[in-house]
Amino acid sequence: MFNAKRRYVAIAVAGLILAGCASAPGNGKGTDTDSAKRNAVKVTQTTRGAQITSDDRILFDTGKSDVKQEGQVFIERVAKILKEKTKANVAIEGYTDNVGAANLNQTLSERRAASVKQALVAKGVATTRITATGFGMNKPVGDNNTAEGRQANRRTNIVVLGESVENIGGTSLGDRLSEGLGEFLKSAGEVMNKVFGSDSKN
Repeated sequence: MFNAKRRYVAIAVAGLILAGCASAPGNGKGTDTDSAKRNAVKVTQTTRGAQITSDDRILFDTGKSDVKQEGQVFIERVAKILKEKTKANVAIEGYTDNVGAANLNQTLSERRAASVKQALVAKGVATTRITATGFGMNKPVGDNNTAEGRQANRRTNIVVLGESVENIGGTSLGDRLSEGLGEFLKSAGEVMNKVFGSDSKN
């Protein structure tokens, strides 16, 4: 009975634990560095406008295009900014690394961009303000020959067209958008520790 319970909980949190920055077994604690690496949200000023770039692991499970629970927290925060801070139009752009077939990556990037648009519309952002485009493995920002570079290339850009970073939240906006997202991972570790506890050696 207990083994069944363990398997159930393990399945429920496996997606979080296996994400690469999960809590260490037995103590339920992650590090600030791990959370920061995994929950990378960058806000930069570009010639096109204020650009919010999300690490793909915040929004999507590997190979999937549906925005996951952790990503909904990020979506809610972005939607709040778009509704309260600006009336500008928004371009959502999906990108992948170069692993796998180009046509599959193109399709995945398009579906992910469309999912982010749909999620923002569901939070009250007017659909007429948003375009969604997938670029697949094109326009890399990192070296696809390295794991770090490939991770940088797997991203979603939300470009608030013609807008300034200062106007929508300032230089600390990226920190505020990513704040607390790592708690999903920490909580998963704590659940595993609570369930397995002293029986973890069995």
